[in-house]
Amino acid sequence: MARSLNTADRVVLLLALVPYLREHGPTPVAELARAFDAGEDAVRRLVAFLGTAGVPGETHTYQPEDLFDIDWDALEQHDIVSLTHIVAVDDTPRFSPAEHAALVAGLHALREMLPPSEREEVDRTAAKLALAGAASPAPAISVTPDPADPVLPVLLDAMERGRRISFDYRNLRGEAARRTVEPLELSQLGGGWYLRAFCLERGAERTFLVDAMRGPEVQEQKAERRAVRGRVRRSIGPEASEIVAVLHLSEAALHRIAAFSPRIIAPTTPPDPTTTDGRARERWIAAEVRLGHPATAIRLVQAAPGDLVVVEPAEAREAVLAWAERALAPYGD
Repeated sequence: MARSLNTADRVVLLLALVPYLREHGPTPVAELARAFDAGEDAVRRLVAFLGTAGVPGETHTYQPEDLFDIDWDALEQHDIVSLTHIVAVDDTPRFSPAEHAALVAGLHALREMLPPSEREEVDRTAAKLALAGAASPAPAISVTPDPADPVLPVLLDAMERGRRISFDYRNLRGEAARRTVEPLELSQLGGGWYLRAFCLERGAERTFLVDAMRGPEVQEQKAERRAVRGRVRRSIGPEASEIVAVLHLSEAALHRIAAFSPRIIAPTTPPDPTTTDGRARERWIAAEVRLGHPATAIRLVQAAPGDLVVVEPAEAREAVLAWAERALAPYGD
């Protein structure tokens, strides 16, 4: 006895009918019913509906050539389903060059976050995309693999096993020290990787630039602080050595400093209400972030150039100003 079809079953059957009929040609209703384990009346109703379905053409209206069509005489007189006009499925979908490059870039960004077995699958998928795009025009951007980062796999291993990790770290002042942390969150911003972790030496959470880490080692001690359901468990109160910086930034740039866990204070006005071409600037907000040192504010400005202003404290503003002056010095007046 043929099973009864719910709405989901009917949708799946309808989608499968066209490729089945393209492969097998004119087919009796009874054969279709057996192939799809459905009642013959249900098949006839779906075939009749197929004759009213299609894709709107250039006119954005359903003209006769935009609809599927069947041999109605064959269906009504001989109970045979025969497609006489097919739409949409004849066209092979193609990615634009930019879409093709974006897919490859996405795979490239995800690769280092995956275990070795899944990286192999990513490599195979990227190779297939390369072959698929070989006949298309050159993409608007190109993506080449970077040298494997030796630190990321160690960090991921520590996070998956819930272990502490130690590494040598050089801060913005050029000071190097061995740090032991309990990793909380690994994120990528502005082309760089950042680790949010509880630093045992500082007794508070800190954000570390992965590129500044050297000699990472996973410890046997279990981490007491862990990320919970995708959200980081925050420590209670800042350490005395932390400073609270107040920022004004574009709302659209907020995600660029997410690794610093900004706390939004209130809406604010941009330093200049219009852009150089006279357009109104995007909505700006005031936010707070905790920094281990005033010079850390330089990374905030680097993450959102032109879209972020350090308001206070004064020492953080001075650090950003000194950095900007050093960067401009080679160009003269």
